[in-house]
Order: sequence, then C-alpha cells, then structure tokens
Amino acid sequence: MKLVLCLLVLAVSLSMASVTADVEGTSETTWSSGDAEVILWEQPQTGGAQGSQYFTDMYPDYDAGVADDFMFPTSTNCNRIKWWGGYWNSSEPFPIVAPVEIYLYLDDGTGTSPTLPQHSSAIQSWMIPVGDYDEVADLDNFLCTYDFPAIVVFDANVTYWVEIRKAYAFDPYGQYGFVESAPGFLAPCVQGFDGLGIDWWTARDTDAAFELIYIPPPALERSTWAEIKTIF
Repeated sequence: MKLVLCLLVLAVSLSMASVTADVEGTSETTWSSGDAEVILWEQPQTGGAQGSQYFTDMYPDYDAGVADDFMFPTSTNCNRIKWWGGYWNSSEPFPIVAPVEIYLYLDDGTGTSPTLPQHSSAIQSWMIPVGDYDEVADLDNFLCTYDFPAIVVFDANVTYWVEIRKAYAFDPYGQYGFVESAPGFLAPCVQGFDGLGIDWWTARDTDAAFELIYIPPPALERSTWAEIKTIF
C-alpha cells in the first residue's frame, strides 16, 4: 500500500544554510521483515523526507513535525515500530546520532488531523535516547527500529496518529525528515513547520513511511513445559 511518489519542496533562507520542508529521495526498500515479526501496519518508503525535527539551537522558529494516521478493525497489540527517515543540509556524515521523539495522538474528530496543541496533547510519547533504537541505511534514506518498553494496545476502530522526529542542533547537522509513502491510505499525513509558516496540522499530498509490528513471546520448549509441570 502507498506506493506512488509525490513531492513538495518548500524553502526558507537561513544565514548558514537553507531550511526546507522536503527533499528529493528514492523509493522501495532493501530490508524485509524478520521471521518473528508480525506486520500490523505497513507503509514502505516511496519518496523523500518531509521536515520533522526539533532543532535545539533554533527552537521555536524551526520546530517541525510530521504525523500520519492508522486504524485497526480489532483491538491490536504492538511492541515495535519502524520508520524511514532522511537527512539533508548537513556538513556531517549521515546518519546523525541523536535522540528521537515519538508522539501518539488521537484524531481531532475530523478524520484528517491529530489533536492540538502539538506534543502536549499526545496520549503517549517516547523520548528515545541515543543507543535505544537501531538505524541502518536503506537506499537513499535510513530505516529505524524501536522496541516499545511495554506493549501498546490500539483500540478497535479508533484513528490514531503517530509523529516521529529527531532532536539535534541544525548547525552543523542539517535537517531530518519523516520519509514519504504513497499513495495515501486513510487521511494524508500532516505537517507543522513554524519557520515556514505551515500551521499545525496542514495536510500533505502523501503519507509517511512506517511499520507497526508485534513480536510474539517465544514458544516454550517441550522440556520447559515438563519442568513447569514438575514444579507444580
């Protein structure tokens, strides 16, 4: 699902470099799911990165975020998330080692947007330090994997939105974005970008690239069951 490229490039000038909402990218992926992974929601990368970042040296003017929606027909357990991110405007090599912020929102009731205000209205959030998520090159972009510290339960027929962004200094590390996935499913992804005058939340022309995954606990070996029976 979501496999058509749609790009929108926005730019504003800074003294040290240009800050943009998107950059051109690539499609598809070189990675496949692991044997133990149950893919609950799948939107692979098909394009470039959409600005979704927290610049510690430029807050709040260049605060930006991209969020996308998903929904399940039945109550669903999730314990892993993967997403594609991309970099540009950096004087340092990629990837940039930095913390990640993930926010989970409810829909605002319109079916087209998360709740406001951004970040503080999230129903759950994860501030992920360096070393607590994996990041590997995948064509022009980077595939990240994070295991939630506890199972996240998504209720049936409820529209959720997930926002993912990196937090670091713009100078010298450049920009980071949540990569595109198209064609759209449910509502298009949305973006806020204060420095470009993009209101939270403004609909985009595509979606964002991420997967929601459940990894079941390992099955007990026959010998282990025998030991448990012996104990009781």
